[in-house]
Amino acid sequence: MNRLFELRTEANLSQRAIAKLLNISQGTYNNWENSNTQPSIEQLVQLSRFFKVSIDYIVCNSDDFGFVDAKDSLTDEQKRVLRLFDRLDHDGKTALLDFLDKVLKEK
Repeated sequence: MNRLFELRTEANLSQRAIAKLLNISQGTYNNWENSNTQPSIEQLVQLSRFFKVSIDYIVCNSDDFGFVDAKDSLTDEQKRVLRLFDRLDHDGKTALLDFLDKVLKEK
């Protein structure tokens, strides 16, 4: 029903941490992840903004997580890299790009 577990684990966050950020109980978030209950529209919007993916992606109506014009040309691995990269702050993005440049120069 949803991809909340996948998104949360990719972000290296606990259920408790996500629940705190969304101002809900851990039990409520756990129920969402396990499809026991469903978040409201407002909560889906919060989740979508937090994880930087579309609501359709969260509820499995689409495999496109929100990058425009990229879904058909990218592999699942490339999509994951883009999702993770998008969650980094400026310094994290810079460090990752510097690392990738170094790895490619060493080849």
